[in-house]
Parts: sequence; structure tokens; C-alpha cells
Amino acid sequence: MNRISRLFFHSLGIVLGTWVGFNATVCHAVSFTVTINTTSLATYGAPPAPFALEFQFNDGDGTVNNTATLSNFNFGIGGTPVGTPTYNCTSGSGVSCSGITGDLSSNVILSDSSDFFNEFIQQFTPSSSDPLSFLLNLTTNVEPVTPDSFSLAIFDNSGTGIPTSFFDVFVQVDITNPLTIATYASDTSQSPPACLTCPAIDITASIEQASTPIPEPGTLFLFASGLVGLVTWRRCQQSRGQS
Repeated sequence: MNRISRLFFHSLGIVLGTWVGFNATVCHAVSFTVTINTTSLATYGAPPAPFALEFQFNDGDGTVNNTATLSNFNFGIGGTPVGTPTYNCTSGSGVSCSGITGDLSSNVILSDSSDFFNEFIQQFTPSSSDPLSFLLNLTTNVEPVTPDSFSLAIFDNSGTGIPTSFFDVFVQVDITNPLTIATYASDTSQSPPACLTCPAIDITASIEQASTPIPEPGTLFLFASGLVGLVTWRRCQQSRGQS
């Protein structure tokens, strides 16, 4: 095997090795369909209504960044988002929270690139017949020790989360490898915080993967660049052989 051939196979090994290693540890995007059966909320007056969705996206070690994109909100027949959202973050609230954009009528984007704590809150009217659902897309850069985390809660009009079997969390996704995903039902032994004389609220949650993890564009570009280099090398070799 001549020196050029050895160089070719060495380069091929570098490209494939880089692809495997980079692909195993760096960024993929994965999508989930989240469904919350909020129909029982439609039977409650004020208090504890009105209700609000609360999303949190919090940083772990702070060494890598991730983004949670929420879209395709479906509130069912009679259900709808209400008013304007509230943004809270480590830096303060409102426009100072550069890692939070959007509202329930379109898309909500949460990023941990600027703040450790990122919280989105917006009221909604629940459907009496249909569950609430949306699409959750997550990037999956893994922190060395403490993972980045997405969670969902539902607040009553006291601004407090409806109790669940895990504090007030209905859905939590920790960005580990593999992802750590958990859903929780409401605690039917506790009344809503805004109305201690009201019956307990019955809510269930589910989350299902909607897509296979796909490498982010930067990862694909790395691999494609290596392939282009190999194709160019091959063409040069063919040209030499014909001359």
C-alpha cells in the first residue's frame, strides 16, 4: 500500500471516528407529543379557576446549552389560550428574559443560553371534552454532571401549582443520555391551593416520542465535509491514472 493510499484510509478513519464520537455526545433534536387530560378543570369555577400552563427550562452545569421548542398547541373544542404570557428568569422578568419567546397561540421557545432559570406562564381555558396537547422539541446536549431540565405544571388562580404525585410537576424531561422522562398525575388527596374546600382535581399526563433523534445541522455538516473531501481525493486519483 503506497503512502497516498495509507493517507486516504487514515483520513477515512478520522472522518468516521469523528462522526461516531461527535454523534454520540453532541446535539440531537428529538420530538415528543405531550398530552394533558385537563377536561376536569372545565368543571371548576373561580376559585380555583382560571388556570395557567407553566413551563420551566432550567440549566444544569452551565457548560452546554439546550433549547425547548413547544408548538402545535391543541386546546380542544372550547379550549383556548387566554391573555398574554408572563416570562420569569434569573435575570428578572419580561423582556430581560432573552431565553424565552412566544405564546400559546403560536410557539413557545425556551433556551438556557442566558439564564439558569427560565419560566413561562400563560392562562388558558380548558376544553370540557378534549385533552390539551402540543409538540415538544428538545435539543439534547448532555451536561457533565447536573442535566438541563424541562418541566410542566398547571397553576390555579393563586399562582400555585396543582399538587401532583411529584410536587406540582406533570411532565419532566432531564437531558441525560438516554433522556430521563417522567409523567405524574395530580394528587387526588389534595384540594387545589386556591380553594381548599373544593374537591381535588383529577389530571393525567402522557408523553410519546414523535420522532427519532436527528443530528443537528452542525453535526451533519461535519460528516458531509469529510465525504466531500474523500470524493475530491478519489477524483484526483482517477485523473492521475488517466494522464
